[in-house]
Amino acid sequence: MKRPILVSGILLITLLGAAGGYLTGDRIEVPVPTASGAAVPLGTVSPSQPELVRKTPEPNKLPALQPDELDFRTQRFTVQQDFQPPVRLAVRVPVGWQKTTNKEAPGEVKFLDSLRERGARIEAGFRPGLTTTQMRDKLIQGLESSQPYENDLEIIAKTDDTITGPDGRPRVTSTVIYTWIPGKTVRYVLVRWVATAGDSMATVEMSITGLPEDAEALNLIADQVAKSAMPED
Repeated sequence: MKRPILVSGILLITLLGAAGGYLTGDRIEVPVPTASGAAVPLGTVSPSQPELVRKTPEPNKLPALQPDELDFRTQRFTVQQDFQPPVRLAVRVPVGWQKTTNKEAPGEVKFLDSLRERGARIEAGFRPGLTTTQMRDKLIQGLESSQPYENDLEIIAKTDDTITGPDGRPRVTSTVIYTWIPGKTVRYVLVRWVATAGDSMATVEMSITGLPEDAEALNLIADQVAKSAMPED
């Protein structure tokens, strides 16, 4: 049963995999938060300090991605984290989205739409040890401490859920949804962790990103990935 909790506030990606990708100012990439630099204080500004100002986003004129425009197909790929065995994974992603890999981040695969404005980053094979909820809360803590005030990070919601996987077994998921302004426009990001082994330990991580107007379609993509993701080794 979903237990939505609304909050306001964004992840220390180096602890979860700096190459994982949650935030980015570049539309070609799936979002990636960074852990560099100090967090900007949100308290009272002294006379000697410049006043902190949020970015004013520019509108994105692209038409919203619609759920009924999406068809899905199963993609299979292998990922491998440093010092961990390789993992063969099968997931359902939108038809037409191009798979991209990065030799600097062999533990993840990205699927990008033709405009490179929307994407899905999928990671697996990381060192076990944290539950889906712990991974989610660690991300939120890192984001809130690392993102500058001007980027207008807003955590929209966090949820815990139980879904049914392709093997018919229940699987636990934890999700955080947020918006931010990495460059000139507002970006919508959904990050979800999935426990595929029948317990609560996170084994698959995904981040789905696009425009706020794409929210319904991006949530559908996240649901398809979470329900279908299946390690094959």
